[in-house]
Amino acid sequence: MKMKKKSKKLKDDFRRELESYVKDGVTLWLDGSPSTPKKIDKAHKMAEGASYMRDYVQDADGRLSRLEFDRIKDR
Repeated sequence: MKMKKKSKKLKDDFRRELESYVKDGVTLWLDGSPSTPKKIDKAHKMAEGASYMRDYVQDADGRLSRLEFDRIKDR
C-alpha cells in the first residue's frame, strides 16, 4: 500500500510540474501537437513499450518557451 501512495505522489508531482510550466507561459507539446498537462500525464501513464523524451526549446533570449514530449520506442 505504501508503494502505491509513493507512485501516485510521483504522478501527481509530474502533473503539477507541467501545470507550473503552463502557468509560467511555457507551451506544452506532445508528439508534435500542442497539448495539456492532463493529456501528457495520461500519455505517460499509458505508454507501453515506449518512453517520452523531453526537449526544452528556448526563445531568442534564452528563456524556456516550449516543452516538447516525443514518444520514443524502447529497444
